[in-house]
Amino acid sequence: MLISPVLSSMRAACAALLIALFVCGLGACSSPKPTPPRSDADSTADGLDADSSMVPVPEPAADTLARATSYTRIPVEHSRHVRALIDSLGAEHWKQVLKLNRVDLAHVRDRDSLILPDIFGDSLDLAPFPRTLAAVRDTAKLVLVSLRLQAFAAYDSGQLVQWGPTSTGRKAKPTPAGLYHVTWKDRDRISTVDDEWRLFWCVNIDNHEGVSLHQYELPGRPASHSCVRLLESDAMWVYAWAEQWKLSASGRLAANGTPVVVFGAWAWGERAPWKRLPEDPTMRQLAPHEVEEALRVLREADRPVFAPTP
Repeated sequence: MLISPVLSSMRAACAALLIALFVCGLGACSSPKPTPPRSDADSTADGLDADSSMVPVPEPAADTLARATSYTRIPVEHSRHVRALIDSLGAEHWKQVLKLNRVDLAHVRDRDSLILPDIFGDSLDLAPFPRTLAAVRDTAKLVLVSLRLQAFAAYDSGQLVQWGPTSTGRKAKPTPAGLYHVTWKDRDRISTVDDEWRLFWCVNIDNHEGVSLHQYELPGRPASHSCVRLLESDAMWVYAWAEQWKLSASGRLAANGTPVVVFGAWAWGERAPWKRLPEDPTMRQLAPHEVEEALRVLREADRPVFAPTP
């Protein structure tokens, strides 16, 4: 059944109004001064206020759902706000909020605000990557990692099947752009850089430099030691899905593993693209020239160039 554009716009407006009411219910409309975040101990002891507003966000009908084109910024001033937001959105939509804001739950209280879409769909509706890449339809599996958008995408025969946030290398140890391939995998590994770092669901893509995709904290910015950090659920998914290299009986490379293209550049000193979505929704998506750059790296097999170790 086709729904008129007017009705679709009215539903989107209602969703936006409910989010606005939610913000007011949390005190954003009445509290001129932000409340400092509490410690983890205080947060654990806190319960929700009896009069906390719990405004549910409605689920749009599947046949009227389109990619979200507008976003709302919600201040996070207290751990209770986070709990109320989780209760209002539900677990699945809350996961989408974390992905959109490039953070894990432990770092939400460190943020000054969260960005919410005015319409929720499935997880792929918020992906900054195109749903289909016709140029790689003959490639069984492919992983793209955008340094500018701090996000990864997994494609199966040119179809987007998974995406999620990343935290790539910090300024002093950036993740070099280029074409990698999955080498080996390990569910629980100790870092060779610091033996206090445990890397769960580790998918290595550069055996010499030790670059891997793995689960680790996501603070909402590039912060790793050149690895590509993922949310735990995404790291587990990639670990199960990606194929590692095949070695001959003599230990020589017989077949490459899943290709991984790292491309683009993080804009140091500028505001994160997803933080600007309420003012400019186009910041969510890769530009066509960025997609072409990723495909060029894959096509020409550009090797990453690592800075010499001091």
